[in-house]
Amino acid sequence: MTLRRISYALGILTILTATSCMNVAKEVEVEETPKHLLINLTSDATVNAHGSMMGLHFAEKALKNDMEVTVFLNVNGVKLLSAGADTIVFDGENIRGLLDKVAAEGGELIACPHCMKIHGLEKSDLPDNVTFGEESVVMGKIKEGPTVFTY
Repeated sequence: MTLRRISYALGILTILTATSCMNVAKEVEVEETPKHLLINLTSDATVNAHGSMMGLHFAEKALKNDMEVTVFLNVNGVKLLSAGADTIVFDGENIRGLLDKVAAEGGELIACPHCMKIHGLEKSDLPDNVTFGEESVVMGKIKEGPTVFTY
């Protein structure tokens, strides 16, 4: 085989390989970016509201970026639902107002029943924009495979 024929054969082989790789690349589906954000809000806004504020601002940003948002209030996060919590202000912002704004913009708010009980809250204490987080509700959200941020 002459050098010219070898060069020609390698050229054809290179083109076929590249074409084959391009076809494979077209067939591979790229996984979609997760579109559901779950803010696991555990911080105690009655002691230091900074963490709560950060989590709620993050939820707002996700909503503005067309993501589904759930805020799960648990551990001490449920204290934002207690009497007097609507007066908590950090850095000039009313934290309960931020929580309500997230709900008004389409975010879902879920409260942990066990955590509510520990902090003396009853189901009847929940505002209309907060869902009582029964096991099926919370497990349903987790099964969706959200991205989770804890504040």
